[in-house]
Amino acid sequence: MNEIILTIIFWLCFGATVYTYFLYPLLLILLARLIVPNSPSASNADSHDGHSEQSEESHLPSVTMVISAYNEKDILSEKIRNCGEMDYPPKKLTFLFGSDGSTDGTVAILHGIKDDRFRVVVSRTRRGKVQMLNHLMKQVYSDIVIFSDANTMYQQDAIRELVKKFQHPNVGAVIGKLELSIPTHETNACQTEGLYWRYENRLKELESALGAVPTINGGIFAIRRELYEELPAQAVTEDQVLGMKIMARRYRCLFAPNACARETVSTWQGELRRRIRISAGNFQSLFLVPAILNPRLGWVNFAFVSHKLLRWLVPFFLVGMLEANLLLAGQLFYGSTLLLQGVFYLSGLIGAILSKLGGVVAKLSVFRVLTIPKYFLLMNLAILLGCARFLFRRQQVTWAKAQRKVF
Repeated sequence: MNEIILTIIFWLCFGATVYTYFLYPLLLILLARLIVPNSPSASNADSHDGHSEQSEESHLPSVTMVISAYNEKDILSEKIRNCGEMDYPPKKLTFLFGSDGSTDGTVAILHGIKDDRFRVVVSRTRRGKVQMLNHLMKQVYSDIVIFSDANTMYQQDAIRELVKKFQHPNVGAVIGKLELSIPTHETNACQTEGLYWRYENRLKELESALGAVPTINGGIFAIRRELYEELPAQAVTEDQVLGMKIMARRYRCLFAPNACARETVSTWQGELRRRIRISAGNFQSLFLVPAILNPRLGWVNFAFVSHKLLRWLVPFFLVGMLEANLLLAGQLFYGSTLLLQGVFYLSGLIGAILSKLGGVVAKLSVFRVLTIPKYFLLMNLAILLGCARFLFRRQQVTWAKAQRKVF
């Protein structure tokens, strides 16, 4: 192949990878400081947020938290207790739990709830989270709907913080801040996941200034009830699809950094399985909501392409960059870049091997550094495997979730 073409391939792949992970965040910082504060939509959002802080409780919207549960007996009692501690007017707050074919005692725990704010729907057969949510949403009549998971524990004021962001009528969805903790006794926990989520939360803060947060977290995600569309039964990542549908209708999607929820980190194996499933669902979502790629959506399209689409294509960029680099290795410069790539991949491999040893090795500073390339490669491997599952239609709508224990 012509050296010029190989050079173009190398730099395009390198540039796209660097852009989505490093240059895009820097561009967001610049936009948040220079452009967005002077835009009408930003100033309106700020003024309404200030008004919401002064609103009386009588003006607060009605809220329903919806949770689809499957075999959650180990953590369900903690989730119910957590719901009961929410700081929100009791007459305006309802919790709707759906048991999706649970066989482990989940139903008994749900039927044992004595609080009138809780409603329970039981399905004897497992239909999948999407169909369960579609069924549950037919019984929701509140102004705001919050979607949550059984293992996601909210801070007491999280619902109030989510609701604040809906003061502007053009806000259709709000995402809360998910914080991950590492169990002290769990040496196999995917510790780098917590660092990654802090990076993602910072991006969401910056994207929120544009009114376009493309990454939806189903553990703490709120929408206006009237914007819910019945989701396709085959949808794998129902939260991502729903958020994309709302943004494609030109509603703003904001991030509420003070609406905090907590989960614990899963194991490396569990995180890989989870990311493979999510990656399969992400590629599927492009075909379920193709309108999200419309450039006329402005900031929404810009954020989605920069943060999501390019991120999903990074493993293909890495393959293209490596192949082009191998063919250009006869040149001194590209021989050096090939060496750097080799060191990076080798570091990730060593990190994976050392993690199997555990014990004292897992606590060494060198090991912790190596978990970064390991995690990066793990994520991109999951994207490749998820893409394959999507193309060959191997990803089911029901799955065995990655285990994340509560505190």
